[in-house]
Parts: sequence; C-alpha cells; structure tokens
Amino acid sequence: MLRIARCAFLMVLWLACLAVPPAQARCPEPPETDQGGRKGLAQRLFAKKLRHEIHVFGGLYASDLMGTAPYAGLSYSFHLNEDFALEAGLAWAHFASSLQGPVEDFTGYTLLESHHAMMYSGALVWHPIHGKFMLFHRFIPHFDIYLSAGLGVTDSRSAKGLTYNLGLGIKIFSTSWMSVRVDLRDHIYVQQLMASETITNNISVTLGAGFWIPFENT
Repeated sequence: MLRIARCAFLMVLWLACLAVPPAQARCPEPPETDQGGRKGLAQRLFAKKLRHEIHVFGGLYASDLMGTAPYAGLSYSFHLNEDFALEAGLAWAHFASSLQGPVEDFTGYTLLESHHAMMYSGALVWHPIHGKFMLFHRFIPHFDIYLSAGLGVTDSRSAKGLTYNLGLGIKIFSTSWMSVRVDLRDHIYVQQLMASETITNNISVTLGAGFWIPFENT
C-alpha cells in the first residue's frame, strides 16, 4: 500500500511539473546615464600589443630562512600581443633575522647575519583574463589578471643556484599610460645554512605602478 501511495505521489508531482510553463529568462537592460548612454558599457581603454611597461614596486619578501624583509625593485616588460609579455627585473631586499641573536648565543656562530640581497629574474607573463568593474558608480576601470613563470639568480649569503619564480597578479589600468599592479610571487631556490641545503619557497607581495610607452594607445 505504501508503495502504491509513493508511486501516486510521484505521478502527481510529475504532472504538476508538466503543467508549469517554462520561465522566460530575460537579461536586464543596463541603466541609462544622464546623457542617454548605458552604464557599465565602456570600450577597452588599454592596448598592450608592442608596448613597453616600466614597473616600479615595493612590498615584503618572506624568506624561509631569514624571515620577512622589505623588498623593492624595477622591471621592464615588452608586450608581444594582448596576451603575452617578456619581463626582466631586478629587486633588492634587506634581511635581518630576529633569530640571529638567540642562534649566535646558542651555537657561538654567526649563522643568520643581516645582509642585503639582489634578485635578477626573467619571466614569461600571460594575461588570460580581462575584465572591468564600476567604481563609485562613475568610473569603469579595466583590469588584467596575469600569471608568470621564469628563472633568475638570487645574490645573497644563503642562496645557491638558480631561482625559479611563479607569480599571480592583477593590473588595473587607470589611464592610457599608467596601471596599478598587485603581484604575488613564489621564489624557489636552494638555501644553505652551514652544511645543510634546503629547497625553499620565498614569497613576495608587492604593490607598484606601471608606466607604458608609447603613452598613447596605438
């Protein structure tokens, strides 16, 4: 009896679904501006193809061995097209580990001495995502989300061998010649402490400004 009632309920539910007309999906029209234009519709202001980008940045560098350090640098990119660019950069960091004193007191050796480091790198940058957003119901800046991969050299007392870097970031284009850039990168290289060598992941987070040449879109 229970089985018959269950079958009857499912049959009624199926008939009810057939009786409901399908909903008509409709995309809402964007609101109009005072001048009669459409809000949210903006032509792309920025063209990257065959342009040069000078990027100045600063932020933090988190070293596995030496802790967090101030980090600053400069990079140059040549954009082959709207999707790919070749990048070369150099950066500086100052490492001063908070463990230097305790380690020296315990071992009698100066193992984590404060020092400067220089990083030289080259990378291929890919911009797979382009979009835009509305800011204060007035401005519609465009942005690119990008990925990068490359290699270089880290010149410091603890680094050894080549440095491999993987990155993720966003560029927000404020004018036809300037962009704001947030960058997150993992610098992978071997660090040596006395006779011990370890592959480390060293993370940098930076905020910078990009200046584009020619200044006007071509």
